[in-house]
Amino acid sequence: MTTLLDELSDAPISGLNLPMPREARLRRLAEMLIANPSAKTSFTNWATSLGMSERSLSRLLVQEIGMSFGRWRHQLHVILALQRMARGDSVKTVALELGYENASSFVNMFRKTLGKPPIRYLAEHRATAVSGMTV
Repeated sequence: MTTLLDELSDAPISGLNLPMPREARLRRLAEMLIANPSAKTSFTNWATSLGMSERSLSRLLVQEIGMSFGRWRHQLHVILALQRMARGDSVKTVALELGYENASSFVNMFRKTLGKPPIRYLAEHRATAVSGMTV
């Protein structure tokens, strides 16, 4: 798990990063979400399970990682999705594995996060990588 956390936080996927919290409770939250990215647990329930109020959790997240819970979770999903799709998994498979009801809702989140649908993003990313290679 520690290796995965380190790899995710260092993943150079076109400017995406996944800042990892250092505070023990937030680190535990991050580990739980990485282990089960499809978890449907509400923010209120996450806060309760960590022994915090929603407001305290929100403030601590912004202080530790510089973003909201929702934005961090979307970035986690995008990074995991890109890794899986690069291995050949379909958008639909990835969407369902990440807990989305359908591929359309996942594609919508992906587009809002990166400005392009996943297939186009991957195609452009691969084309840039290939054109940047030297022989």
